[in-house]
Amino acid sequence: KLSIALKNNIDQVAQLVSYFDFAVNEECFQYNECNTLKPFISAGKAVFQVEYGGQSLASSVCPKANALNFDTLIKNLDLDAFRIACR
Repeated sequence: KLSIALKNNIDQVAQLVSYFDFAVNEECFQYNECNTLKPFISAGKAVFQVEYGGQSLASSVCPKANALNFDTLIKNLDLDAFRIACR
């Protein structure tokens, strides 16, 4: 089965959620846009999300991501091996 994701298209989530299997988002916490992705969660669909920064982001981002039921990683902007998975 082939799956299709909506990536970073915050403005059209409400109109497009039924056409996509999951969402991929970068920095919705940074830009205060995460609530816009809730229709995916309500529809039983995953939201895979990443915030860019260091260890210090974990204490502020992870509780919010977990409360929204997002699958969130914190990564360095240069996309090296560093990552923190919010659990």
